[in-house]
Amino acid sequence: MAAAAADRGCGYGKRGGFGRPLPNEGKRMRRFAITLVALLLTGTVAAALADPPDVDEVKALALRWYTQMQAGQLDRTPLTAAYSAQLTDDAVREMSHKVNLYGAAPKSAEILQSRTIVNQTFYLVKLVFPRGDAASLLIGFDAEGKITGIDFVSMAGD
Repeated sequence: MAAAAADRGCGYGKRGGFGRPLPNEGKRMRRFAITLVALLLTGTVAAALADPPDVDEVKALALRWYTQMQAGQLDRTPLTAAYSAQLTDDAVREMSHKVNLYGAAPKSAEILQSRTIVNQTFYLVKLVFPRGDAASLLIGFDAEGKITGIDFVSMAGD
């Protein structure tokens, strides 16, 4: 029976067939296991490093950011170096102009969603204005809690 199976090409009884290790399979399995452990440990370290800001801190930051944009002035302290460099004074002036066209400052902020991807945590924040309309901001934080980006996702009337 085994001979017949071997003759049919099922692999039974052949080197590398069912129940028999392939040459170098031990090395491949060992590399796979090491890679898997490394990936799992890296994910654990990234998760441990990422200490996202408290929800109330994010809401306060969104309201503060909007007020700063209305004034055309921005505190760059909480920004990553890369984002601060990208956010030129001209870009702040342009955003300030757009925000001022929108009108009154928001009266409250709500976190709609948060998500951590690799070593960044993103928050979708809804800003609620006195007249009842709203705008959404997307705010990103790195593992050290620095802001990697802030952008309007939508504004009422858009």
